[in-house]
Amino acid sequence: MREHRKKDTLFIALLIANLVVTGFIIAYIFVPEGKVPSAGETISFDHYENGQYVLYIGLNDKDIYKQVIPTDEARIIVDEICAKHVDGWTVSTVNGGWTDEKGVLSQENTLVYTIVGVEEEAVVSIMDEVLIALNQNSIMLERRGTTVTFYP
Repeated sequence: MREHRKKDTLFIALLIANLVVTGFIIAYIFVPEGKVPSAGETISFDHYENGQYVLYIGLNDKDIYKQVIPTDEARIIVDEICAKHVDGWTVSTVNGGWTDEKGVLSQENTLVYTIVGVEEEAVVSIMDEVLIALNQNSIMLERRGTTVTFYP
């Protein structure tokens, strides 16, 4: 029981760390270097009610519970799929774990793709193709409301 609690705590810590890193990456992408707004200046943001999608794509093969496709190659495959459906994304590589429906704990490398301001149909198309290309059971998806701008 204590071992399972440690794994749950580790999973939560990794998820929080991933969210923090994703936030910094998004800030880095959407806040360019250089111009700083002067006092009283307002920045115009576009609001997207369900505009940010975060895909957690594990890399262990669904049939053998081991990684078959190297991480760099899997990223190239998913990048090519994304490029067919959306104009841009942010990707990071993390390590995670999960317990499947049979109670088997798996540890795996995971690609985390953040996509902002697109139609949900594009994200579904990406996931449908990735499931087949990487032989996955599922992809964890987060959908968030967000406001973004491209500055300046």
